[in-house]
Amino acid sequence: MPKIDIALASYNGEKYISDQIASILANEIMLKDFSLGDIIISDNMSTDGTAAIVSEIARQHPNVRLLINEERGVISNFNHAIKNSAADYIMLSDQDDIWFSNKIHKTIKKLLEIEGDGDRSSPALVFTDLTVTDSKLNTISASFFQSQKIKPDGYKAAKNIFFSNVAPGCTMAFNRQLIELALPVPEQAVMHDWWLILVASTFGKVAHISDPTIFYRQHENNQVGAKKRRYRDLLFSPRVKYALAKNSLNNAAKQAASFKYRFGSIPKHSVEAIDFLVEFGAMSKLKRLAGLKTKKIENRTFFGTVILYLLALTMPTIKQTK
Repeated sequence: MPKIDIALASYNGEKYISDQIASILANEIMLKDFSLGDIIISDNMSTDGTAAIVSEIARQHPNVRLLINEERGVISNFNHAIKNSAADYIMLSDQDDIWFSNKIHKTIKKLLEIEGDGDRSSPALVFTDLTVTDSKLNTISASFFQSQKIKPDGYKAAKNIFFSNVAPGCTMAFNRQLIELALPVPEQAVMHDWWLILVASTFGKVAHISDPTIFYRQHENNQVGAKKRRYRDLLFSPRVKYALAKNSLNNAAKQAASFKYRFGSIPKHSVEAIDFLVEFGAMSKLKRLAGLKTKKIENRTFFGTVILYLLALTMPTIKQTK
């Protein structure tokens, strides 16, 4: 029977982590063809009562494991949790959400479906939508995808997925083959979840579930959250938006360069977007504009596209050293 481990990264999460672990454990009652393995909590040297709370839960539930990770950072914390699993499948979890009682069953069912009945040697990953809530679980938005203007099938085209992520990591499930290929997630990755879906979409299979499977709790201490986007902000703070877009582009380029260095031989359908991102800074403005016109990379919104063209026109060309 296939086993599913949960990799949960924690840091100063004493306020919500017990509720989150309880919601994960509550999923077990719906599992029939696969079993819940370990809930692996990698704690990033919390200074509050997180470790003590998890330790107490672990005394009551032997499959709850607490690991202390002394290397700072979200990417390092998830690397630490995932590498300590030997399960067939892994699901990622944040410390402050609430899982629906059918999340594991629904997600793993989809993952088994895309793996297929034959050869299961390819990396495979599934993610879902989320219901965005406030700290008291009052609904802010029934759909994270809609509120963030995300087209979840963006992973189907390298020009989209290498430029911006579409998948919330806290909803991800993936197989052992992806772990063996993608880990460790490098420091140059923008975020662990983005790196995982880049590897899966380039070398394996990805699918999404349009229904939400968790309450995505928003509060004052979120590491990454559902940012409220307002078009009027672009008009009143264009310099801020420009700076953020430039930073995002640079980060995506660094990540693409790391991806190219790690894997070397990359399928043709991804090479064009990767090379365009990596070489963007050294390109002439005309080459940048030509690449954008032919959609070698693409932004999902109109204003995002406008800023991308502005970056192409205004960013200085970086001279490459021999």
